[in-house]
Amino acid sequence: MTTPAAPVVCWSCTTPAAGRFCGTCGVDLTAPATGWQEGVYLGSHDAALYRRAPREIRAVLPVLLEPFRHLDAIDAGRWRNVGVTALMGLAPLALVSLFEKLNDPVLAFRSLGLYFSAMWALFFAAAFRATGIRWTLGIAAYFGTVFVGMTALMVSLILNVELLRGPLVAAKSLWIAIPSSIAFIGFPEELTKMLVLFAIWRFFGLPPLRAFLFYGLVSGLGFGIKEGVGYQLGPYAAEAAKTGHFAEFYLESVLRLTSLPFFHAVWTGIAAYLIWFAARVPSARAGLLVLAVLIPATYHGLYDALVDRSAVLALVVVGLSIVLLGIYAAFAAQFERWFGLEVDDDAGVVMPVAGSAG
Repeated sequence: MTTPAAPVVCWSCTTPAAGRFCGTCGVDLTAPATGWQEGVYLGSHDAALYRRAPREIRAVLPVLLEPFRHLDAIDAGRWRNVGVTALMGLAPLALVSLFEKLNDPVLAFRSLGLYFSAMWALFFAAAFRATGIRWTLGIAAYFGTVFVGMTALMVSLILNVELLRGPLVAAKSLWIAIPSSIAFIGFPEELTKMLVLFAIWRFFGLPPLRAFLFYGLVSGLGFGIKEGVGYQLGPYAAEAAKTGHFAEFYLESVLRLTSLPFFHAVWTGIAAYLIWFAARVPSARAGLLVLAVLIPATYHGLYDALVDRSAVLALVVVGLSIVLLGIYAAFAAQFERWFGLEVDDDAGVVMPVAGSAG
């Protein structure tokens, strides 16, 4: 079947034709002059809007209303997506309005932290093509890390860890600051975030790789949001009240709910990836578990040591950690082949099998 040739002039508005669609009224010039478009156009091509619009609206309105006669044709998944979109769009206004009436800004900060957590979790599930997720485990990973982190914080306060590590972490020499940040910030915080992953592995069995990666991401997210809200309600608010620098307070608060929790999530995602393979490859388990702590802790410590000295270098460190996670996620199936495992991931690249490690 051949496509009808476009007419010399538009059948709707008589404008000289130039292509498939009329540049004046937009009709398909290859379509016959029938259906709702027939007779829509009123007057010359430069007719006033108020003259054209009423007649065109009357012609178009039945078409726009037609979907409402067939709502049962929309599948449940699409309705769910619409509902989630509406919820994510309305939630901040609803939360702020509620807590303004309750005069409870502390609860408002925490609720907005949960809101941003939900946004990040949905993003992670989509971006890393996570399958086999049990959302109850995801919630447990998130809040498990929050509670473990709170307990660890209280212990560190009792032991005055901050007084011990402060001079070393803040040392002017990077030769002192970097290893100190890795040892006193990166290592304990990353280990804290990994504990829920070991609990999932021990008590619930090992889920598919991308589901376990997702649990790692939300575990880091929980730690980052909890830490961020703590900074907002504590030193940031106190500094803003003291100095009046509320613009700085606002910008730091935004970072504490967006980029910084994302960084924590990426580092714990790397750990989750390596822990999963450690669980599946006993012959390399010790080495992979050490790397699962060492690599994220090194990225974390480097970032903390550099962020107040060179924002550019700190961003490079974070960027490299994101790239590492992305590369590993892309080669997930291939890693399984290299380790001689049954492939449960079909979202990665495909390469010839290079060998087996276990």
